[in-house]
Amino acid sequence: MAKTCFYCGKELAAGQRCSCRGSSSAGKGSADTSSASASSNAGTSSGASATPPDYSSCSADPNQYTKKAKKTRQVWNRADSASGNSQCRFSFASFIDQVRSRFPSLSKLLRPVMNYIWHPVSTIQNRSQVVSIPKILIINTIFAAFTSLMVIFTYQSNSPFLGMLLSLMFGKTDLFSDHPLIAFGTVFAVLWACVIILAACFVALSRFANRKLPFLRALDTVSMSSIYMCFTDILIFFSVLIGTQGAFTLIFVALVVMGITHYVSLKNDLMLTDNATFNMLAVSYLLFYLFAQIGIVIIIHIANSI
Repeated sequence: MAKTCFYCGKELAAGQRCSCRGSSSAGKGSADTSSASASSNAGTSSGASATPPDYSSCSADPNQYTKKAKKTRQVWNRADSASGNSQCRFSFASFIDQVRSRFPSLSKLLRPVMNYIWHPVSTIQNRSQVVSIPKILIINTIFAAFTSLMVIFTYQSNSPFLGMLLSLMFGKTDLFSDHPLIAFGTVFAVLWACVIILAACFVALSRFANRKLPFLRALDTVSMSSIYMCFTDILIFFSVLIGTQGAFTLIFVALVVMGITHYVSLKNDLMLTDNATFNMLAVSYLLFYLFAQIGIVIIIHIANSI
């Protein structure tokens, strides 16, 4: 009986070995090699056509993306400006920067005043512990003089609130029309008396709160509110110029701002609680009202006797 191959069924002679397994392995290996080379070539061609994503720019710092976005916006803004497509937009911050750059001396002079508007609480709390007497005199004198001029100038506006206020304080208002100089001196003296009386009330009430407030420091606290009262005088002055008869109602706003200023200043200087500061201010204003009425009566009698 002839011998056949177990794998392929080929007839073999005696002692002959079939080579089917070796040829199939070689063919299979060559096929795998060709397929691998083909896939490699395909990958190379696809890699040449499509660049893989670059992850080198991915950083743990999130500010990198913000910086790139800002640079992109700057490039677009420059492109728009160059092409003339940029819109004219008013920026108050840029306007202030231009004023500071063009008028450095003026901006340096007005910077302390502007701090009372932009940073009121910080300016009140961080003011110098050394009280400047010339500063107190200048601020309160400007406040008294400017307010007196404003009252006399706007007397002809026929404001019902102004007429009622002047009649309550001075009894008759003929003094402002007949004797403007005496009226100016009277209002000036009344305002300075109010500053001194209010400072004295703060000093007296601080002792009941187990604190000791120096009189100059109390005057400095009142001077802080005098600055805001000057701002209100300016608003009233321009309001009357444009024909607003009820402009003097802004005095109520000034009184509210004055109370907030005193509250922040006294709480910071005396290290009081909110309740203690509120009670101290309430009692101080009541005492001020009583003493101010007495002082105003005395000043009016002196002015009428002249």
